[in-house]
Amino acid sequence: MISYIFPNKCVCCGKIIAEKISLCDDCRKRLYRIDGNICRYCGREQAYCTCKRADNAYERNVSVFRYDGAAADAVKRFKMGKIPQISVYISNEMSMLIEREYDGISFDCVTFVPMARIKEMRRGFNHAELIAKRIADNLGLPMRPLLKRRFGFYSQKSLNSADRFKNVRGKFRAVKNVRGMTVLLIDDVITTGATLGECAGQLKSAGAAAVFGATFASTYKK
Repeated sequence: MISYIFPNKCVCCGKIIAEKISLCDDCRKRLYRIDGNICRYCGREQAYCTCKRADNAYERNVSVFRYDGAAADAVKRFKMGKIPQISVYISNEMSMLIEREYDGISFDCVTFVPMARIKEMRRGFNHAELIAKRIADNLGLPMRPLLKRRFGFYSQKSLNSADRFKNVRGKFRAVKNVRGMTVLLIDDVITTGATLGECAGQLKSAGAAAVFGATFASTYKK
């Protein structure tokens, strides 16, 4: 009866699908998993890497998918469609990648990129926080809100690479004691690495020993 009232839907397109699966067959074919010879810094395939080991404060970032096709659809439905349940699929995929790529690293806690308070109130949740909570549960780690976003921060969407770095400078601050800690920093999508880098820099200024990033998807230049 419950499946008739609340049918299981594909996380990417919303099509009704069988129970206990996350994706329809069509969307599964439109997922582009990042694999092969990968940049150890930004997490993209070497053939598409543009970071040139950019001067960011995080030690490394890993991403599950390219931000294209079904993965982009899932993120948009999650955030713009305000469907928090999609965080289950996203966090499970990320947890498996983190366990594989960061094997041997002892994280002290998981944290996330904070969002503007007004945007969080409109959406009803912070997408990165939801993902971080589930990843922390999956990995058996504490989840701690270590960062706050300052006022005067504008959207990154329409900005070029250089302006993205300028836009985030000084716009975050660490609010907890992280001295000597190794932190796993979570966000949904990485573009230039400006936001992750600024957040990691603030955590290190507050005493963190190391900050590693993890995102669900990574944008690619066409």
